[in-house]
Amino acid sequence: MSLIPGTRCRSARTIVFPGGIVRRAAPGTLVSQRENLGRELFTVNFDSGQKLILFAHEIEPVSDDLAA
Repeated sequence: MSLIPGTRCRSARTIVFPGGIVRRAAPGTLVSQRENLGRELFTVNFDSGQKLILFAHEIEPVSDDLAA
């Protein structure tokens, strides 16, 4: 998956983390992308206030066509 910072995305599943829960389909904005040990990691700022580092399978891009 190749996304650029600023791309709108959403969580592909419910994500449980030490600070709480991000529900499935929660909207957010991609902040950065990096590779570690052969895996792609994405930092996402969710609209609900959480900033998480996630794997590629945990997010999906949101098309502007779908938002309209």
